Amino acid sequence: MTRPQITIRGLLILMATIVLTITYVGNFIRMRSAEAELARLRDEVGYLEASDADEIAAVRVASTEPLVWQSRIRVPKGAAYRVAYSAVWGQAKQAPEWFAAQRVPEGESLITVRVLKDPRDDRWKITTIVRHAGGVSRIGTALPEELATVFRGTHDVMSTGVGRQTVSRSAGESIRLFDERYFAGSSMLLYGDQGPAEDLVGIYAELQPDDQPLNPAVARSRR
Repeated sequence: MTRPQITIRGLLILMATIVLTITYVGNFIRMRSAEAELARLRDEVGYLEASDADEIAAVRVASTEPLVWQSRIRVPKGAAYRVAYSAVWGQAKQAPEWFAAQRVPEGESLITVRVLKDPRDDRWKITTIVRHAGGVSRIGTALPEELATVFRGTHDVMSTGVGRQTVSRSAGESIRLFDERYFAGSSMLLYGDQGPAEDLVGIYAELQPDDQPLNPAVARSRR
């Protein structure tokens, strides 16, 4: 029986095939590793996907600190928007009664809502920080003791609002950035427009047009 003859040309082709295979596998592994690293970085900083020029957009940003919530937002040029926040959704109300609001500039901003004890006066507060290329602004509201007690404890929390995927809306609409409902008692949010059966403590923040009273129903009732 004659042995198969391997020519120099055949040997070179075999070696080239092996080298190309090893190179391809190595590049594939490096590409997958780079994609995973990119996904991790986007998760950390909050990556806003492209949207129409006249749309608002928001995405949740991962936070490793307790009682800290973050979202990256985008506001189109020429649009007036604010971030309103609250820590309680009143009984039978269709939406939280907003404590206060802060104007947000055009372009991208990082929104941070935090509950903390202020060392200056030892009071628990909810604060909203807006970080933008042009600077940083913040606003805060002191929390009643009954609300601070809930945040200091351990309770079941139902988290809705914006997630890790970019949410966009047409200009003039709103986006609920954070909706963290703390079930410290028997409160349950009912379906429809009835609102919660009792006051529901939580973290609520909304990107909304800055063209009307903060709480229209309250404003109308005071006229």
